[in-house]
Amino acid sequence: MNTVDKKALLMKQKKTLAILILLFALSSINEGYAAGNDPNMPTVKAPEQPYSNSETDEEENGDLENPKIVKDSILKNYGTILKKYVDKEGCVDYRNLRKKRAELLPILRELKQLHPAEMLSWSKEEKIAFWINTHNIFTIKLVIDNYPIKPKWYMIIFPDNSIIHIPGGRNKKYFEVMGLEYTLEEIEKEALMNRFKEPLIAFGLSYATMGGAYLLDEPYTSKKLYNQLKNQARKMLSDKRGIRIDQENNVVYLTDIFNWYEEQFIEKYGAIKRFRDKEPNIRSYLNFILEFAPKETVNYLTTKEYTVKFQNYDWLLNEQTKN
Repeated sequence: MNTVDKKALLMKQKKTLAILILLFALSSINEGYAAGNDPNMPTVKAPEQPYSNSETDEEENGDLENPKIVKDSILKNYGTILKKYVDKEGCVDYRNLRKKRAELLPILRELKQLHPAEMLSWSKEEKIAFWINTHNIFTIKLVIDNYPIKPKWYMIIFPDNSIIHIPGGRNKKYFEVMGLEYTLEEIEKEALMNRFKEPLIAFGLSYATMGGAYLLDEPYTSKKLYNQLKNQARKMLSDKRGIRIDQENNVVYLTDIFNWYEEQFIEKYGAIKRFRDKEPNIRSYLNFILEFAPKETVNYLTTKEYTVKFQNYDWLLNEQTKN
């Protein structure tokens, strides 16, 4: 081999090495996103066929490549779904939404389209509102994908139409967001409760049940977030779903949701000195309730002697009754 050939071969090898180094670097960046290294993202499973920005997708989506337009479009489309199929009591017309489930497709496509890095520029309120809306959208999708729900014979203690009859509904069914896959449980715990430690979030998450928080008939937004969540807490604590007082037997029955998020309630309300004769978890729940319950409830809790117990959770589907 002459000198010219050797130089050409050496140059080719250097180019090949440079390309390999570049590909390795890009691969490491992508793996970082998939592993959840973004501090605002939980660790999740990467989808088998991640969303691809192909030329066809670009033609179909047009201006929706702009992240702000995508986010605004999600809110608009979700708001339309809520207005058409959810009533003021948080009950859903699953029967008709099942027939017109294609109306959910634009929202699902847009949730896939968002990039994880986009969230880095969002405020805390934007992130909380986004993940609550996303959780509730996927909860609706889970129900209509399995509607009418078929009861399992070995779960006879639950209502026939309960979401609990859907195998792995909260921890094994995956939904795609920003090119990654999440379960409802991952969104609830990792993206929301464990990250932001805000007890009010518990009153924004829909579990598609009559025992949980009411499904709000409008999307959560960053500007109205805390007012929306506080109103949701007031609504629940004004109803037997949230608190029931048996004055005859001096017993206060609380929704079991408090126990689901015991850590968050204790962290924020446990240090308040009222109700020092109660256990830390009960003390924190009662202090929270005083902030959002009606005056007559507050008066009873602060002037009477009583014991605190928890209601049996109502797993009945939050379904609109047929006319």
